[in-house]
Amino acid sequence: MEILNIRDSLNYIYSFMGKKNLHKEGFDHINNVKNILNILGYKQTFKVIHITGTKGKGSTTLALSHMLKYSGFKTGAFISPHIIDERERISINDEWISEKDFTYITKRIKDIVDNDNYIYENITVFEIFTIIGLYYFYMQEVDYACIEVGIGGKLDCTNVVASSISILTSISYDHTQILGNTIEKITEQKAGIIKPNSAVISAYQEESSINIIKNISEKQNSKLYIFKKDFDAEIIKNTSENLEFIYKEKGKEYIFNTSLLGEHQAENISLSFKAFRILIENVKNIKNTEKIYSNAIESLKTFDIKARLTFMQRNPDIIVDGAHNAKSLDRVLKTIYKWYKDIIILFAPLNEKDISGMCDVLKQYNSIIILSSSNNITYKETDSYKVYEYLKDGSNVIHIPDFNEAAECMKKLSKEKNIPALVIGSLYAASDFINNYKK
Repeated sequence: MEILNIRDSLNYIYSFMGKKNLHKEGFDHINNVKNILNILGYKQTFKVIHITGTKGKGSTTLALSHMLKYSGFKTGAFISPHIIDERERISINDEWISEKDFTYITKRIKDIVDNDNYIYENITVFEIFTIIGLYYFYMQEVDYACIEVGIGGKLDCTNVVASSISILTSISYDHTQILGNTIEKITEQKAGIIKPNSAVISAYQEESSINIIKNISEKQNSKLYIFKKDFDAEIIKNTSENLEFIYKEKGKEYIFNTSLLGEHQAENISLSFKAFRILIENVKNIKNTEKIYSNAIESLKTFDIKARLTFMQRNPDIIVDGAHNAKSLDRVLKTIYKWYKDIIILFAPLNEKDISGMCDVLKQYNSIIILSSSNNITYKETDSYKVYEYLKDGSNVIHIPDFNEAAECMKKLSKEKNIPALVIGSLYAASDFINNYKK
């Protein structure tokens, strides 16, 4: 296969789809990435902020990179999955990697992979995206790179980086077949990104999670800052138009007014702002830090992240959110039901997620639920019939396996009843709906 353009590049990358050894203890994803980066001549010439967690890590990653950009720093961001285009996974100063650079780096990776049988047999799609991202940031000589973990942390291939700050967003049950079936096991995996002599910033967590994060931070001689303990956020206003809150830390207060919606974003932004403050405080000969903080806060006023309570239309409102576990689904629905008395829900999760937990959350509400599966998934197990088993007793549940038909049904009912609609359950479903949306 010859790589001439972006389409060839993606076809090559996706030819490695469906590896069954993903994140197994016996296979070292980190060394795979490290070896290829070494051959490419990569060096980490920039500071890394490494972000993990069960929910909110994408928002936290992008909010931090956005604030750094507006403070004059060349900043890379690596996220997953993508919503619109694969290139959005890798950006510098909010600009996606160019098709030319994406193709160039993929060709170089192909030359290495195709000549090493072990790597060829074992490399995964996510590892290739990670290599492209890190090498691109090296090529472009960024100042900072905000790197979102794929799954877990300790064994995740992004853990090849040497980070100066680790951020742990809210931790709950997710990827239990890979990370473990207890919060403690999951936390141990996620806290595995903490590096020696670094800063660690954690969301408010269950006590057992916090204890593990504290222990690992101490072992690594790293300073830990915990949301609600060392810094906090007080909600002023939470509407379907904007979120306003006060960030509080050691007597200092900063007011945020942002288009990122939902109370949970106050925590995500607070985590990113705490990291931002640490980074700025460590810049040599920096002046007027309060002005820098003010500009960073102002930059989030009209900041938008796709599939995070994204409004596709108004009157009746159609909203898309990528919440894909019980805790985040609960958070989003509690926010939505503060805005509206009733909604129509299009629920399209992945089978590998906590389906039972998410269905238990949905059962608390009497709204119409349309159950489906995203058409956007060719390499993840998805079967809405399995999910239907958890919800089939509800008289408010409509099962439409084809996602496009389910979306049309949702829009039709929303218009007829003049009530809002919500697409939720996975980032893949969110991507599917956004990319195919027609009023």
